[in-house]
Amino acid sequence: MRLYLSINSPYARKVRVAIHELGIAQRIEMVETDPRDPSTGFWDVNPLGKIPALSLAYGSTIYDSPVIGEYLNELVDGALLPKDASRRWRVRTLVALGDGILDAGMAVRLEDMRPENERSATWIAKQLATAQRGVDALERLLPEYDDRVDLGSICVACTLAWLMFRHEEQEWLSGRERLASWFQDFDRRESMRVTRPGLPLEVS
Repeated sequence: MRLYLSINSPYARKVRVAIHELGIAQRIEMVETDPRDPSTGFWDVNPLGKIPALSLAYGSTIYDSPVIGEYLNELVDGALLPKDASRRWRVRTLVALGDGILDAGMAVRLEDMRPENERSATWIAKQLATAQRGVDALERLLPEYDDRVDLGSICVACTLAWLMFRHEEQEWLSGRERLASWFQDFDRRESMRVTRPGLPLEVS
């Protein structure tokens, strides 16, 4: 299998962390790509031009990160998505919450990349407020994931790490002591350490 990614993408990092937690890194080739560059041929892999995307051994491709995570977990009968129905839906909802926070933070990131005279302060404030509400919810939902490693807790950890990487000035963990303590513990996991932004890709 071949995983197309960008080294600093939080969406791709979620999948990379899951791969390590499942112990299948040796089965997947990591391919760093620029999804905005049509010359790479990536648009033939994912016509939406978004990463991550996973090309399977028999030729088809799946995306995006929640689908890839669930596919890989099912592939090896892993424990990253509970078999109990009620817990499974809670994990999926937590993933949706984390991805929604990331989407808001990414919208700010993209707006900040526009020429200064074209940026909308109102839009930036709206997206940051959405992300802050989402992180407040993560603090409240902490009992849902504080002692488990699953697709939900992986998403939460990668979301918080990216927010602090790209929008550190927002002090995301200030006043959220329980969430900060949980994140510090989770961030020490081997899967998080080897996938930190800026590090070379792990070799399969």
